[in-house]
Amino acid sequence: MLVGWISNSSGRADAMAAAANALRDRGADLIIHCGDVGGRHVLDELAKLDAAFVWGDRDTDRMGLLRHARNLNLLCFGLLGELDLDGKRAVLVHGDDKKLVRRLLDEQQYDYLFCGHDVEADDRKVGKTRIINPGSLHGSPFRSAALLSTTSGEVKFLTV
Repeated sequence: MLVGWISNSSGRADAMAAAANALRDRGADLIIHCGDVGGRHVLDELAKLDAAFVWGDRDTDRMGLLRHARNLNLLCFGLLGELDLDGKRAVLVHGDDKKLVRRLLDEQQYDYLFCGHDVEADDRKVGKTRIINPGSLHGSPFRSAALLSTTSGEVKFLTV
């Protein structure tokens, strides 16, 4: 399975569309948005794919976004989501709550921890947990996304 990861679109539907197209063109089966969606028009773009998202600290209209996501049949995990990716346990959060991230890493219950918030892309391991941050679609010098092969474990960072 190929999983695409994005974060920090901050209401930029054009950036969301560019990232979605780049990930889809590379074969992504699923797209996960790690928070700071920023607007309903971003969800409109995300809903064109098999996708889900978590809240970010800048997603202030959560009830409005949640209602819109439900109308689009788009899965919103809230603050934390869990996925089974080909037998690997994954947790996704935005990443702004450093205590939560630290607790998840201390517990070592997950193979993957996917997060956003920080604009720098990241791929590293803490114990058995691999932390992957796709970088940012807004607020950094370049827009980035990530693509993970769950079978090989390979991660590719894309500039979109």
